[in-house]
Amino acid sequence: MLVAVTIPVIVMLASFVIDVGNWYEHKRHLQLQVDSAALAGGGLYAAKPCSNTAITAEARKYAGPAATGGGTYNPQVGSTPLANLHVLINSTDFYNHGGSDNSAGTPCSTGFVDVKATETDAPWFLKVANLVGLGNPTINAHARVSLETETTGGGFLPIALPVSDPKLGQVTFVNEATNAVLATAPLTRDGAANGTAVWDNVNQPITLPVGVGASNIGVNVALSGSNSVTCGAALVQCYTGINFVRGYVPQATAPNGTQPNPPVLRDVALTPGTCANAYFTSSSCTIGVSAQVDIGGLAPANASMAAVVDGTNYNLTYNAGAGRWLTNGAPITVAPGTGQHAVTITWFESSGTVNGQPCTNNKSKNPCQGTFAGTAQRTYGAINQTNGSGPIQSMQILQGAGVSNQSFAQGTSQTGIVVQIGVQDVLELAKASDPPVQLRVVVGSQNQSVDCDPGISNLEGELAAGCAPLYGRNDGSQSCPNSPSALWGTAQPWFCVATQTGGATNQIPKGLNERILGAPKPSSCTSPNNWPNYPAGDPRVVQVFVTPFGSFDGQGTTTVPVTRFAAFYITGWTGQGSGFNNPCQGNGDDPAPDAATIVGHFIQYIDTASNGIGGGTCDPNAVDSCILVMTQ
Repeated sequence: MLVAVTIPVIVMLASFVIDVGNWYEHKRHLQLQVDSAALAGGGLYAAKPCSNTAITAEARKYAGPAATGGGTYNPQVGSTPLANLHVLINSTDFYNHGGSDNSAGTPCSTGFVDVKATETDAPWFLKVANLVGLGNPTINAHARVSLETETTGGGFLPIALPVSDPKLGQVTFVNEATNAVLATAPLTRDGAANGTAVWDNVNQPITLPVGVGASNIGVNVALSGSNSVTCGAALVQCYTGINFVRGYVPQATAPNGTQPNPPVLRDVALTPGTCANAYFTSSSCTIGVSAQVDIGGLAPANASMAAVVDGTNYNLTYNAGAGRWLTNGAPITVAPGTGQHAVTITWFESSGTVNGQPCTNNKSKNPCQGTFAGTAQRTYGAINQTNGSGPIQSMQILQGAGVSNQSFAQGTSQTGIVVQIGVQDVLELAKASDPPVQLRVVVGSQNQSVDCDPGISNLEGELAAGCAPLYGRNDGSQSCPNSPSALWGTAQPWFCVATQTGGATNQIPKGLNERILGAPKPSSCTSPNNWPNYPAGDPRVVQVFVTPFGSFDGQGTTTVPVTRFAAFYITGWTGQGSGFNNPCQGNGDDPAPDAATIVGHFIQYIDTASNGIGGGTCDPNAVDSCILVMTQ
């Protein structure tokens, strides 16, 4: 009796174990199918333009034959009928819960390939479970591959783009006589204009106290690639004295300009001529001067004023309607690359007495003349260096609805001050109609080539093969060694890259010929220019380093931070004799000006061949390289 009772229990338990194992086998293989499908579909993100149809078809191909979209590879185990298998792409739910394709959005719009597979009526192996009333189970499996920004990767070309890539900005007003900070405000990006990124403090206008004695107020800007805006911190560039505000003694304040006192200089402003802004310019243009001078009751005909800029006198004419002394038009030329230009004002009175001395018309002997103390105003010609104004190409100070005259009475508090700057070197995705961008890689000792692989001896080899070491994006917390050898002795990934000095005749065409066309001296254009519809795996797609602005201003070999990875599609290069010319020139390639320059377009690139690491959502509108990551 005991045996008769025990044997059925043992059979039931054995059946349960075997059937659970069978269920797990179906579940495991179904998971393999969705994993394969998501990875296969995601691999087609690298092709441009993005195609939802192609991604979906590739995913289904690897998901196994099924009732909802038959696949080619990875059929389910156990000779499962196709009618029991259902695959959904980018669905919010499984088939057995009413899911449908693309209910979560298409792969191209969402940046992920989500695969949900369902096996309905999965069979029990021994059927014993059916004898006790248990129906066949339903099995679900899910996988998602997402696009993330590549934070660590390899295979980059030995080219670095020293661009301004700020995360934060700050403007500071400083009393230049005492270095006291008068006001400060954060700058935030507010769109783009004329090829520059616009940064301003429109959401946090400044209240500027112009204290007594604050005559020279300098305007400083900090741009940061990290989370700090402290000058001297990693990835923080500070540009000092690149704009100016005058603080003047108001009319009602003693002393006044009534003789026998000398005249008193009050409000002084700069007027735009051909300059878009009289106080800061990145192009050669002209400005004028407008000054308010207190001469008491003296007739303007018995006085004269002149502005002095860089040793040149510009006579001022009195305008009775405005009550100001003005230059005749805008005769003062300001050129870029020249920095600060101080404006001083000279005065001359020809009648009455000043300080007990009789005034005359004798220019050489008249005691009633002089130069007003200090800087009356200042303009700035943009200097494209870290010790100048750096990447800042435009700058204006606004108040209320208009441009400020940047001259305020002392003892007042000026509200609603907005500083707006334009920052160059904005890395933006190219449109199909955009002209090619030039990357000038070899320019004497201050070139944009880097030594990114200590295992390769020259630039040609690094261009041909790419750099094997892993590099990571530097957020400012990783310090850079002073020498390449010190960097190369540390563990990877490296967050800095070594600069490379010296010329490299024909190294660029030799390396690119080998990389793209298969030989240093190719006879034909084996990989033509496919811009803008390039296929996945096109050898013209490369990745380059992005480094802080001014990385190559210095001399000698050192290391600089790697702030981003950018993707570039090469559409042209040329050789410098010796048989290293590019046979694609004249056969679809864009012309390159010389053998030191590569031309092409910044693109959105999916790095499917790297062993890198992702972090954060991939921005489809940015040049940052992205990578596929299985996130679910």
